Amino acid sequence: MKKFFVTLLFSLFFLFLGFLLFFFAYFYHSMPKIKGEVSLKGLTTEVIIIKDYWGVPHIFAQNEKDLFFACGYAHAQERMWQMDLNRRAGFGRLSEVFGKMALEKDKLMRNLSLKEAAFKDYEKLSSRMKERLLSYSDGVNSWIDSRRFNWPPEFLLLRYRPQPWRPIDSLIIKDVMAFLLCTDFQSEILRAKLVKHLGAQKALEILEEGIEIPSSGFNDVSLSDWLSSQTVQASNNWVLSGNRTESGKPLLANDPHLEITLPPIWFEIHLNCPTINVVGVSIPGLPLVIIGHNESISWGMTNSAADVQDLFIEKISSSQDMYLDKDGWKPLMKIEEVIRIKGEKEPERMEIRWTARGPIISPFIVESQTPVSLSWTIYQGGRTFESLYLLNKAQNWDEFVDAVKLFDAPSQNFVYADRHGNIGYYLSGKIPIRREETALFPVPGWEEEGHWKSFIDEEEKPNLYNPDKGYIITANNKIIPDDFPYYISFDWDAPFRAERIEEILLQREKHNIESFKRIQNDVFSKKSELLLPFLREIDEKEGDLSKALNIVKQWNLEMKSGKEPALYEVFMDIFHEEVLKDELGENFEKFDSLFRRKKAGLLRILDDPFSSWFDKKGTSLVETREDIIRISLEKAYKWLEKNYGDPEKWDWMKINSVDFKHVLGEVPVFRFFNRGSHPSDGNAFTVKASFSKGNNTTWGVSFRQIIDLSNLKNSICVLTSGQSGHFLSRFYDDQIPLWLEGRYHPMLFYSEDIEAKAKGNLWLKPLLRK
Repeated sequence: MKKFFVTLLFSLFFLFLGFLLFFFAYFYHSMPKIKGEVSLKGLTTEVIIIKDYWGVPHIFAQNEKDLFFACGYAHAQERMWQMDLNRRAGFGRLSEVFGKMALEKDKLMRNLSLKEAAFKDYEKLSSRMKERLLSYSDGVNSWIDSRRFNWPPEFLLLRYRPQPWRPIDSLIIKDVMAFLLCTDFQSEILRAKLVKHLGAQKALEILEEGIEIPSSGFNDVSLSDWLSSQTVQASNNWVLSGNRTESGKPLLANDPHLEITLPPIWFEIHLNCPTINVVGVSIPGLPLVIIGHNESISWGMTNSAADVQDLFIEKISSSQDMYLDKDGWKPLMKIEEVIRIKGEKEPERMEIRWTARGPIISPFIVESQTPVSLSWTIYQGGRTFESLYLLNKAQNWDEFVDAVKLFDAPSQNFVYADRHGNIGYYLSGKIPIRREETALFPVPGWEEEGHWKSFIDEEEKPNLYNPDKGYIITANNKIIPDDFPYYISFDWDAPFRAERIEEILLQREKHNIESFKRIQNDVFSKKSELLLPFLREIDEKEGDLSKALNIVKQWNLEMKSGKEPALYEVFMDIFHEEVLKDELGENFEKFDSLFRRKKAGLLRILDDPFSSWFDKKGTSLVETREDIIRISLEKAYKWLEKNYGDPEKWDWMKINSVDFKHVLGEVPVFRFFNRGSHPSDGNAFTVKASFSKGNNTTWGVSFRQIIDLSNLKNSICVLTSGQSGHFLSRFYDDQIPLWLEGRYHPMLFYSEDIEAKAKGNLWLKPLLRK
């Protein structure tokens, strides 16, 4: 009997080992090919793709058609599953793969109608742009057609195959990015709720300074529970003229802050043919470089926070087929959406109703007693793809401006530098002209005062060219002068990151690559300079509060390793809650998510030690700012002691750790896709930014670049993890140490440097007809 069990155990062990070996061999065989030759239908001439030490493909083609084809092939080769996931998200088709667990997300995306926006974009494309997108799609599909059994692991594990790529799929990915970079309508809902439940005077004390409230009353509108408040993505960019650099030529820096995913959002690429020569980062699914440089100019982007969405309360007829507009009743357009769900026989059906302003988004996205519609600039279609095409080819400021004028959505702050020494700034995007107070709150759709009049003319935007001070900085802060004649936004971040960048730039007369590296990795907290004086005024001789005060009073205000930043950050979380939750109640979490980084909330009342916001409802005392600081600091000390033990064990970088997670890595059996948890410094207000949900960094610096216009060979960059989407590839995670340690790799641009750092040459050849 014993012998039988031993034999059985050995049999099971070898069966399991064989199973693992089979999957490893299958996964290994599906790794992207970086050397050799591939014959492909659709190419007209030979293309060479040279992969460098960091897995960056340098694509050399003889014409634009083949260049776009090869770009599609290169994207698909490394990131096909990510591309498919993102287009499914945009079209609301995740349920076809993930079943019911993805149904609510699909309903959200169907109701947001990104598909309609993408088709509007396609209608506005010129015949040349349609040809370029079709060539890109052909390249993606040539890779798909070349697969037999060697699909990327995710397709095998989820038991499905990607459908052919279409030009519209590339455009939907652009609109997904526009959605991720815009939370205007969520802010409108929350402002209205606060005014309705707190009263106008009380609400204005913590809302953005300078806003006006419409005279019309507010309906009770709420975000649906399954739409969590998304974190507004952030970024830094700045550019110096040659007068402020050691080389005498401009330096340009950019670090967009987005969700940290595995693989990353960005994909480094170099595109070269007789009419295009550009290097930087792309988004898989979209051809062309989005941030980078060509042989003459460089550019970077940050989210402008321009308000491009408005909510309208609608009146619907009793027959449910008409809505009231400013000039009478009009018919609703109705679109039936059919959502197919894996594992379910019957699909989910939903009806989307449209007014001339946009889709009605209640009750799927917002909950309201009356219907609510969403106006958004993307519903009018745009020419962002053409903008990128022209931007990649631009050789000077005028051509750059002609390109970014067409960058309709998402609205961005572009900084610019060229090899002739010029620098500039351009605010891109369609920005509606309307009354300020009606842009900040949901307003009746049948009243003319809330309607969009037109869009701000490009010539009237607050753009800059070679400013006298010799530098330009944007960090999602307010970018317009106080006397600017049009409303643009109140959704800007408080200016702490921008002020810190400027402070460091002005500390030395001339800058170089090394000083720019230090700025991008700076973790000094300008916001803390506001808070620390109030803490240092408090005198306490004993107890936990005394211990806590001794710790924070020794702090150098850097969000690095150690107990001081850990205590400060936990204190700030508790301080926000102690001050605001008492009055805001169930609205606190959404307010904290959407407004904490603005000059709103606590930052509006901090200078008034006797503000009524510091007084707690449930006590007979009248609390002041000092009382709440004492309570919050003592609670923070106790929380850290309970969760981390002795203060010498408190470490902000460990508390703030970043997890490199794959989408499938949430499932225990698929955790081999993940790359673990790593200590991370910074916070939401430092130049090197990190944004947390709970105690872990989930958003942060997604890409860093520094461009030297005196010698492009000096230009450097780094991704969060790596180029490849295949977990067995050396390029899947090779940049994680660089990113964590604030290091970079060269942005190879010239042939001799690329060949010197080549890891493999892949020749794409036209498939000869028999």
